[in-house]
Amino acid sequence: MFLPRVRTFQGRIFLAILAVVLIPAAIAVAGGVLTLRAIGTRSGTLGAWDAVAETGIELLDAIQDVGRDDPEIRRAAERHRDALSGSVRLSRLYAFVAERVVRALPLAAIAVGVLVAALALLSARRLSRGFGEPVAELAEWTERIAREEPLPPDRGRDTVEELAKLRDALRVMADQIEEGRRRAVENARMRSWTELARRVAHEIKNPLTAMGMAAATLARESRGGEAEAVKILREEISRLDEMARTFSRYGRMPEGPRSQVDVAELATSLARQHASESVPCTVHADGEASVMAHYDALERALRNLVVNAVEAQGESGGSVDVHVSRSGHEVVVRVEDEGPGIPEELLETIWNPDVTTKHHGTGLGLAIVRQTILHHDGSVSARNRSRGGAVFEFRLPAHVPSESDTAAGSLA
Repeated sequence: MFLPRVRTFQGRIFLAILAVVLIPAAIAVAGGVLTLRAIGTRSGTLGAWDAVAETGIELLDAIQDVGRDDPEIRRAAERHRDALSGSVRLSRLYAFVAERVVRALPLAAIAVGVLVAALALLSARRLSRGFGEPVAELAEWTERIAREEPLPPDRGRDTVEELAKLRDALRVMADQIEEGRRRAVENARMRSWTELARRVAHEIKNPLTAMGMAAATLARESRGGEAEAVKILREEISRLDEMARTFSRYGRMPEGPRSQVDVAELATSLARQHASESVPCTVHADGEASVMAHYDALERALRNLVVNAVEAQGESGGSVDVHVSRSGHEVVVRVEDEGPGIPEELLETIWNPDVTTKHHGTGLGLAIVRQTILHHDGSVSARNRSRGGAVFEFRLPAHVPSESDTAAGSLA
């Protein structure tokens, strides 16, 4: 069947449904009209009944003449005459009605056709919208994903199961694409910062070596006020050397096998090293908290958080609490302080390598912490406490003892 060329999916569905409904309906109506017309024309013809009536009347007259003296024959002939006359009248009435019906059939066919066409039009429009609108909506969603725009919220309307699954799949795909883009940007930024940090470390390292040797020579020969100046010089050289080491460590993750690390024990050791009378540092350990990690890298990351928390107290003092606990299949480490907290505008970017709240430093400390934790398949977060201070938290997969570990422990 020829259909007009329609470019939209909804329009093509509409025309297809309309054609599927109208063509059989038109054939059925036309066939019914022709059948009724033929039946009415044939059954409503009075020629045969008139012939039967004439021959019947002649027969009845002959019977009456023959059986004039027989009352039974005369009564039977009269009854048959009455029945024949009634049949002729009914036949003429039927012929009259059939003739009017046959004349009215085209108009009735047109009315039925219009009604069927209207119902087909409404049904086709409804069905085409039911199929076309979701497809158009999903096409719009793909365009939004391509433009990196968020997808609209669910409208809560009923839909077919397949389209609902397709919507859910598109949402998952959009989230995965967004996560992939974010990681790609983050990796590119990390590569650029890593390259920059290594160059800076390389450029600083050689001059610092010469400066350190010169400062050591001056320290041996200096007297009086010169000794104080040399002391300041050596302290600054040491600070620059530590900065260069920090730059060189950024982006360089440890290699080789990991070992079992007791995080509670590590936190206790660091707390003892950096606590003071004015800033006590307390470790709260809850149960077994072992992870598989590179010890030196994890020790530097946790040390950075503890040192930051201690330094955040300033001269006003305060306390630092380190909480180590097991939550499901994760070990959770939370470092809390009572300092000024994190500025609200930095909460989302505090882990970036170019963000710091200190007046001195490289700004790479928290970036290295995050890089180390992510390298160990963990996650990090930071927030402010409601009663003042900041909370830095990281989570690592907990160590699950294997059969070999259990056997070795029992032998020991």
